[in-house]
Amino acid sequence: MAGEASEDLVTQLGSPATQSGQGDTGRRPTARGSRLARRRRVLLGVGIAAALLAVGGLIGASFVKSPQQLAANTAAPPPTVITATVAAQVLTSSVEMRGEVYPATQYDVYASAPSSTAAPSSAAGTGTGTGAASSSAGAGSSATGGTGSALYISKLGVAAGDTIGDGRLLAEIDGQPLFVLAGPVPAWRDLTPGESGPDVTELQNALASLGYYDDGDTPGYFGPATQDAVSEYFEHLGYAPPASGGVPAADVVFLPSLPATVVAVNGTTGEQPGQPFLELAARGSLALTGELPPAYAGQVKSGLKVTIYDEVTGTHATGTVADLGTATTLAPAGAVVDIGSPGSAGSSGSAGSESAGSASSSSAGSSASSGATVFIPLSVHPSRPLASALNGENVLVTVDTGRTEGPVLTVPVAAIVTTASGTSHVTVVGARGRQTQVPVTPGISENGYVQVTPVTSGALAAGDHVLVSG
Repeated sequence: MAGEASEDLVTQLGSPATQSGQGDTGRRPTARGSRLARRRRVLLGVGIAAALLAVGGLIGASFVKSPQQLAANTAAPPPTVITATVAAQVLTSSVEMRGEVYPATQYDVYASAPSSTAAPSSAAGTGTGTGAASSSAGAGSSATGGTGSALYISKLGVAAGDTIGDGRLLAEIDGQPLFVLAGPVPAWRDLTPGESGPDVTELQNALASLGYYDDGDTPGYFGPATQDAVSEYFEHLGYAPPASGGVPAADVVFLPSLPATVVAVNGTTGEQPGQPFLELAARGSLALTGELPPAYAGQVKSGLKVTIYDEVTGTHATGTVADLGTATTLAPAGAVVDIGSPGSAGSSGSAGSESAGSASSSSAGSSASSGATVFIPLSVHPSRPLASALNGENVLVTVDTGRTEGPVLTVPVAAIVTTASGTSHVTVVGARGRQTQVPVTPGISENGYVQVTPVTSGALAAGDHVLVSG
């Protein structure tokens, strides 16, 4: 018993963890699990603390920079080298301006009162509703020759933009026809049987071209054959021949060139004709004048090629420079020939020729307004007649002032450096950024590129890279 007690004592004092007994079998595993859990918690806490310290160190280090780092971060970036490639191409130098299209010669037709020898009215079936206008407002004009009487438009046969040919009925004034015939001399008198002169000759030629006259009279003499031709022509128009057997000056408009274009009709049926009543222009006679800025006058000369473009109609045309005028502010315009007697219709209008049936010529240039831009008139000779749709349009005119003979070396304008002494050079950027100045002679320029010829042959070639300055 004493030995057993002693053994139990040794066991308790020497190794409590190995004690065994019926009462301790459930307590020993619980104590061991608690110690392991405590160790894991300690290790986890240490790891979290270490991680927090590391993150804090990194964050703190991002705010702490050395003077060298601060200087590097605030320094300007290294300069960037911008280059362009030398190209071989054809260059064309040009000057652009605006231009006005207008009739080279415009014929302003003024309505005149029918003469006392004219037939009183149109033939049956023509001039419907025209008698009322002439009788109500212009009564007595036929019988008195229109002196002091207002004229009225009985009928309109054309409209603005129409193309008129030889023998075309233009209108009816106070019941009498107004028609156009081909001839260089404006009607200045009534042509009646027994008359002679060059105006009779042009009447005979006009009637012959229309198929009414067969050369039955002596040229220039108004004989029976001419009278018969006149009667047939009036009947063709639908009017009774004049009582005189001739052609009243108020009825005919002679134009030197037909067909022609109706530029404007000033008046409508039942109203008084405007002043002028009709504005006519020979078809194909449109003129073009460019408004060249004086600073470019030294670059333009006669014979240079011209391109024409109208943004409104989309029309393209070509031509050449015909002439350069003197500096002016007046809008370009052609000559105006008055046919008839301005003011004879009894309505207000611009003054023209003094005598009835005469024609006067004047310039149609308009007065310059204050502050108008000075330009040099540049006359253009079109390669072919300008389209009638261009009449009155403001178009783009481009003059080719120079062209290279085949492809040449070109660089952007910004690549050329000109010194105070007047010499020019480009900087070629070679391998590893090596820069070499190459003296060049500039030529013509187009669209931001300029022709360059190296002073030393072979010093510059297509494909080289040249420095472009900012």
